[in-house]
Amino acid sequence: MIDIKQFAHLQKRTKDSFFHQKKIIKQVMAGQTVLCSKCHQPLSLYTPETKGEPGIRCQKKCTDLQLDFI
Repeated sequence: MIDIKQFAHLQKRTKDSFFHQKKIIKQVMAGQTVLCSKCHQPLSLYTPETKGEPGIRCQKKCTDLQLDFI
């Protein structure tokens, strides 16, 4: 069973992660160079027209943000 403090900590981490991912998406879609935090390779945008799943990822797929295009 999870207590209130643990739940609050989990909520904060989830919220922080969401906003960090949102910032990365905005930067990459604006054409800025953003590096993967693990392998330091540039992140690339993959659209539905490109091969594979649409999203933002590095070549090694350490960072892999899947996106839905409407």
